[in-house]
Amino acid sequence: MFFYIYNKLTPEAIAAGLGSRPAAAGATAGYTGLAGEELAVHLDTGIQLVLKVESGDSLLLSENGGEAVSCAYRALKIREAVLLSLMVPGTVRGWQLILDTATRKVTVFETWFCGYEPANREVQREIHYGYMDWSKGSGEVEGRHGLTNRLECRGLHWKDDMGVEILNFFPSVCYSSMVELSDPRGGITVCAPSDYIKINDVLYIYSRVECEYSGTFVLEVLDMYKVQNIGVRLGFDDKDALDYRMYTADGCVTGAGATFEGMTDYGTEIKLGFPGAREKKKGQRAVYRPRLMHPEIPFSTVQEYAKKNFRQFGGSSVMNSYNEMPLSDFMVGKSFTVRYDNGPVWEYKVTGLRELQWREPGEESWHTEIYQAYEPAEDLIFFSHFHTGHPRYRNVCIAIDFRYGLTTCIDAHIGNERSNFEAWHTAWFGVLEMEGITPPLVRRHGYTDELVGKSFAWIYSDTMTSIHVYSSPESYSWTIFLPNGSGGLMWSSPCLYIKLRDDAYLMSWIEETCNGNQGTFVFNPNLMHDAGFFYGVEDEGVKVNAFGAYARHCGEFDIKKYFDKKVK
Repeated sequence: MFFYIYNKLTPEAIAAGLGSRPAAAGATAGYTGLAGEELAVHLDTGIQLVLKVESGDSLLLSENGGEAVSCAYRALKIREAVLLSLMVPGTVRGWQLILDTATRKVTVFETWFCGYEPANREVQREIHYGYMDWSKGSGEVEGRHGLTNRLECRGLHWKDDMGVEILNFFPSVCYSSMVELSDPRGGITVCAPSDYIKINDVLYIYSRVECEYSGTFVLEVLDMYKVQNIGVRLGFDDKDALDYRMYTADGCVTGAGATFEGMTDYGTEIKLGFPGAREKKKGQRAVYRPRLMHPEIPFSTVQEYAKKNFRQFGGSSVMNSYNEMPLSDFMVGKSFTVRYDNGPVWEYKVTGLRELQWREPGEESWHTEIYQAYEPAEDLIFFSHFHTGHPRYRNVCIAIDFRYGLTTCIDAHIGNERSNFEAWHTAWFGVLEMEGITPPLVRRHGYTDELVGKSFAWIYSDTMTSIHVYSSPESYSWTIFLPNGSGGLMWSSPCLYIKLRDDAYLMSWIEETCNGNQGTFVFNPNLMHDAGFFYGVEDEGVKVNAFGAYARHCGEFDIKKYFDKKVK
């Protein structure tokens, strides 16, 4: 999904795709226990819905006392909760109702297409709370379902009755991430704005809208006793075909992470804490739209940026932090060669704390560059510099283990097959050649899955903290904290995980479909500290900055087995 192309759809195309009488498909027989009932739904926002259920798949809907309209519907039941989904014929809108048959409380998601003009395919939602009158009781009820943080930092695995297998991660109170294991193209981590609502201590409501991608809306009721769910999916797929279905799923809890809000903060209010955060109009929510924030630009524009702002370290950024490691002088005065298997070979002379020289074998003259180096693990140096004059603004991040004679290079440049301004990178593995060091003949650093399933909080500075969840062998997500310590907005990236030593792991990611920047760090799990570099096009310039962060362990998720199964 992360790299799929989703066409812009017109309102007319949406209406045509829905058809004259939309009905949810499903592999499991729908719940028919409401047949013959008349439900009067009273919502606190003043909306009233009357549903006269004629049969197991048809009902008459009256909205706010209006003329009744015949609608197809489908319902599923889990414990005392009924999830009922319908679309209003002749419109692009519908109602998704969660009926608590034990208490008569209801939560209703009003849903519609074409409410976000840049992407008519994106489903919008407005949440309403209230109660219902029906044959088993009438009159106002005390209390309502409501927002909760009880699912925050939980991880779940699901396989539904239509064969979709997915991993969910909830490191936020207003976002979530997912990895679709059943996607034959190889699922990676994707993030979506989400809602978490408590019905009771066992049943919870979870929803997401796959913004920036298909725009599909997903709504589920989770039974956390049995770890099962019922759900509805409404949207258009990457072939622009209607994807409207209901399903049941069995699952398991894969793990849980730490939460950081106060012990008596129950998540009944989302404290976003930034301008425009409060809902101002129907359907408005906290959503991160990096594609809108970072539209594609031609490479000629990148070249113009580089002419006026080519920055090598020292720039201001939220990731330039108080928590950077000190610069290392370990390499000052040393000369050596790094030789990568089937890759580049570079000779180095390090002339100062911030200046080095390099050349390729056979070159007579040396290239002088500004660099910065850190020692994230003993005798292991991590440094970065540009290849000045390179037509694609090549930047290298190199880890050299001076103890064992091994080296890894993350070789990056601007521009990839999908974008003119995003970075791209390649990992090279090789050896260090230097007087007094005998490198191994065969052994190299290499890719690893040892970080998969782990979660860490990273503290870059007093103003920048985040949670990483390493949610697949090729991707991860990050979550920015809200002022009260809850998880907030999220995004995800494909990445490389590389093991250098037991006390040093390298990770490199590119924020694709976002700002296109590359981040690379070496993390020492004994120190719980990292050192890294951030490279790319930003603020109308081409730059590399250094960063460092303290880490806190946030928990683990037992998920590697699902990827082992997929590979086998």
